[in-house]
Amino acid sequence: MNESRRVLHLFANYKWTGPADPAIRMAARLRALGTDVRFAQAAFVHRGGEHRMAEELWRWRLPVVTGLELRKHVHLRSLLRDMRALRAILRRDRFDLVHCHLDADHLLAALAVWALARPPLLVRTLYDPVLPRPTLRARYAFRRTAGVVVPTAAAHAGVASAFGFAGERLLRQEPVTEPRSGAGPDLRARWGLDAGHRLVGITARVQPQRRFDLLWQVARRVCAALPAVRFVLLGRGNERDTRTLVTEPIAALGLQQQVVLPGYLREPDYSAALRALDVFLFLVPGSDGTCRAVREAMATGLPVVATQRGMLPELLGPRPHGGGPVGFACAEDAVPIADRLLELLGDDALRRQLGGNALQLTRDCMDPVQAARALANFYEQLLSQRGGGPLQ
Repeated sequence: MNESRRVLHLFANYKWTGPADPAIRMAARLRALGTDVRFAQAAFVHRGGEHRMAEELWRWRLPVVTGLELRKHVHLRSLLRDMRALRAILRRDRFDLVHCHLDADHLLAALAVWALARPPLLVRTLYDPVLPRPTLRARYAFRRTAGVVVPTAAAHAGVASAFGFAGERLLRQEPVTEPRSGAGPDLRARWGLDAGHRLVGITARVQPQRRFDLLWQVARRVCAALPAVRFVLLGRGNERDTRTLVTEPIAALGLQQQVVLPGYLREPDYSAALRALDVFLFLVPGSDGTCRAVREAMATGLPVVATQRGMLPELLGPRPHGGGPVGFACAEDAVPIADRLLELLGDDALRRQLGGNALQLTRDCMDPVQAARALANFYEQLLSQRGGGPLQ
């Protein structure tokens, strides 16, 4: 891509929500390739809130643009203020593209470019495997968008059909994951466990929609068959959800000794936790429909057992271009999930085979540098199509 191109990334949230990590990493990779990238840092923070996005932008050394509230939910006065402020930023800094990551910042960008004589092109990344609801807001924003990055074939077809996008304005891109090492220290000793235990890990925020009821049904069946199994929950929630969804159910089922609760872990502890596991379990995608936690487990060389929600079957199954399965996508029922876990926990060779497939797949298809190059080429393709006037 032409290194003189200027790109502004928008992300309407200060929280470390699911798409935050891939959005920041992609912006950083583009900058490393020579693109002049800026990332708008949200000014709005709830009282007492942790501005994790600001921390991560600093950690990745990404230049930031300030002066925008960038609220997650539409707040009319804030939206109008941000619209005027963003319009002034775009006039002043003469960005070639604005890359949007969430519904709220997509709407903001579409409103802000409307009155500009030479507006930047808008690009949107979708993080869900299916088409977003074609609301009036969505239709307005997509009408003013030059290109869309989608994670699945279903999303590609849906955007093309619902919003009238031609093929050259769509980029289907496998969501990426950073390379990881399966070698190094792990956390078994910290958890009071040894090599004789078999560990099933799950990463999930403690929330009602993440099917913790199903998790404990699965744990009870697996632990009854293999008493040396321990389930490791890597995640946190508020006090009430943690009590009602985790501590009270495992006490009622007598699973206190079989469940390890490290809570939310940052690096390097999170990687060390993954290295301690034998199998990774994933039930319900959260705010990131591309299932980043599953990809991180795969990059560590772990086989995965999951439900058939979202893009999990596509993620875990064999690929058309080659490459074996990396795990099992099961019906959302305790019996088949527990049976698959027991199969893997009892078969070292099968675990190694699927884990090896997972590691190879992340290296072949989820490389962040290759993805950044493809996105930079997509930017340039869209800009070349623009010609002499704005692309509407």
